[in-house]
Amino acid sequence: MKSWIALGMGCLLAGHAAAATVPTPKDVASCAAAIAEQRYCIETDASGFPINVRFFIVVDKETYPTVEGLLEKYLAFDQWPAYTETVGSDAIVFNKSARLSDLTAADGSLIARHYYDYKMKSPIGYQKVRGLSHNQRLATPYTGALGTIEFVAQTSGPQEVPAGEKPLNGVEGVKMQTGNINAIECVNNELCSEDQWLLTYESSITPAITLLPKVAASSIEAGLETVLVGMLFN
Repeated sequence: MKSWIALGMGCLLAGHAAAATVPTPKDVASCAAAIAEQRYCIETDASGFPINVRFFIVVDKETYPTVEGLLEKYLAFDQWPAYTETVGSDAIVFNKSARLSDLTAADGSLIARHYYDYKMKSPIGYQKVRGLSHNQRLATPYTGALGTIEFVAQTSGPQEVPAGEKPLNGVEGVKMQTGNINAIECVNNELCSEDQWLLTYESSITPAITLLPKVAASSIEAGLETVLVGMLFN
């Protein structure tokens, strides 16, 4: 059986529009209430494919004094298995996660490459995902952000893998995945205060196996939640 989810472990988005703006919650009041309780909220559109997932996460500047430090925590791909282990969840289990050598985009910005091999828990059993993604730290962030990373899974052609890993052609377990991450200053923001940062994580995913979007979405949410909570709060 083919596996079906790739976790926003992303890549360079072709044709990025300079006018792109940071995502905002569809229901600000509901999101603010969730953040007050657990420091993040999730909004998911599972009406069809691709499935669209948004996280809005609030972290303290005392813990993350700079945007650079906050975004580098995300880009520390070698640490992702350790992040998940702190949560005590079986929603996602890593076999391998590694940051390969960085590339440089035409505009001089960084492209961090992420090799990942993991299994995601689903109602029909664990589904395997393996691939390579590029995470581009944009020279010009989205409007409203202090820093932006765009990502997209590499879906075709031979991909570089770490030494000892089996060859990889395209990506296993997903048809496509793109997304973005933004670090935002909390000024006149209903979700956070001035001594905090707002981090947004947004991803669009099309699984490689036919499942109801709502069924797939629940597993995607659980896997992302495990990684992001372990990464930012533990």
